Amino acid sequence: MPIQYEYTEPEQVLCMKIVTPVVLSEEEAQVLIDKTIHLPELAKKIDHIDARVQDLEAEPVFIHEHMGHWHMVIPKEWDHHFKKMMGGVSVLKKVIVSGVLHKQIYYVNKDDQVKHAQEEISFSRMIELKQPQPVLDEDEVVIRHFKPRVDVSWELIRGGRLQQTGVIIIRIKIVEERQIFVQLCPSPEICPPGNLLEDPGLEHWVGNVPVFWGATNVAPTSTAHSGSFAAKLGVVPVSEAAIFQPVRNHIVPGRIYKLIFWARENFHVASNFTLTAEVRFFNRIGQAIDGVSQSFPSTTIPDNGYQQFAINTQAAPAGATTALVRFTFQSGTTAPPNASMVKIDDVTFECIGGF
Repeated sequence: MPIQYEYTEPEQVLCMKIVTPVVLSEEEAQVLIDKTIHLPELAKKIDHIDARVQDLEAEPVFIHEHMGHWHMVIPKEWDHHFKKMMGGVSVLKKVIVSGVLHKQIYYVNKDDQVKHAQEEISFSRMIELKQPQPVLDEDEVVIRHFKPRVDVSWELIRGGRLQQTGVIIIRIKIVEERQIFVQLCPSPEICPPGNLLEDPGLEHWVGNVPVFWGATNVAPTSTAHSGSFAAKLGVVPVSEAAIFQPVRNHIVPGRIYKLIFWARENFHVASNFTLTAEVRFFNRIGQAIDGVSQSFPSTTIPDNGYQQFAINTQAAPAGATTALVRFTFQSGTTAPPNASMVKIDDVTFECIGGF
């Protein structure tokens, strides 16, 4: 079975011009050779005849016609190539096949000795294509032939005269080498390097919404882990808050991903909240099919500096095409009521292995 996989990552890709063989036609023809020869001496019988075809060659025959005659029969995938041609187009209609039928004739002479005689017969045949084919470049047309099949029957007449009928079955494949651009897919066994998130440092904001993230009950803060901006969740401390970002590139079934982030508590009078970090996988039609999440109570998040946290996913499930990275802030339901917020900064979502 060939190595193949479905490429589902909508990203900028590299293209390369290659040469690919395009099969124009496959044809089969019979060549009939009827020949009578005189053996070197009288023979009682013919023991057997070995026959093979040598020096088989095929020569295409082109004609030139106006391009307008061929617009309706040119395959759609090649139409734009032929549209670049002005005026006439080369059309392949026939192929001339030629070769030599080589025979070794084994016979029994009058002294009951097995002797042999050699014979070579040149032949040629014009093969007309079932459907004429327009070509881009006559010099790029190659005719490949399979091993011919040969069958010889005979009749010995008057001892030294041999009547032979040979049938040669020839199969050819007509191919044109054409230049096309192909998309180079990344290897499915290698994780793409780097962070898969846009604006992982949460540096870009429009009002209280980070540009590349979705957000509710969030505001920017300049006291960040990296010295610039961070997201402050729980502007209204007793209400739910969240930031999230979909990841549409490089999500492939079988790969394992890791979510890393920095967090600290923005301590006020009382802290009573839970921060949940999660990764959810979705299929092509947007259905959630798997994921992982981990909750961190306020007691595990420091209030005097940033701390790094990390969670690993299992292998992305079959059918996964998109992931969602989300942080959810929820106020506790018991007294005292929450009066604190949490800050998130420098988020990394990366592929770490799989397969």
